[in-house]
Amino acid sequence: MDAKTAAAIERLKQNKGLAEQIMRSGDGQRLMELLSGADGGAALNRAAQSAAHGDTAELSQMLQNLMQRPDGAAVMERINDSAKR
Repeated sequence: MDAKTAAAIERLKQNKGLAEQIMRSGDGQRLMELLSGADGGAALNRAAQSAAHGDTAELSQMLQNLMQRPDGAAVMERINDSAKR
């Protein structure tokens, strides 16, 4: 995970209201679509469960893969910008 994404995630952890606002936004919804992928979100659910128990490796890998795609990188950049405000 790059430093910008890690910083945005940390800001979201500190401000739950901001996280909720972003997830209701168009970019937040698009992020969920991209992360859910072809398996209907099963891999995302497993990664989220692991992260909730302290193992963020799978979720980090999903975000790294997402950042490799032009559409994923664009969505993450807009979310990073929103989290800075």
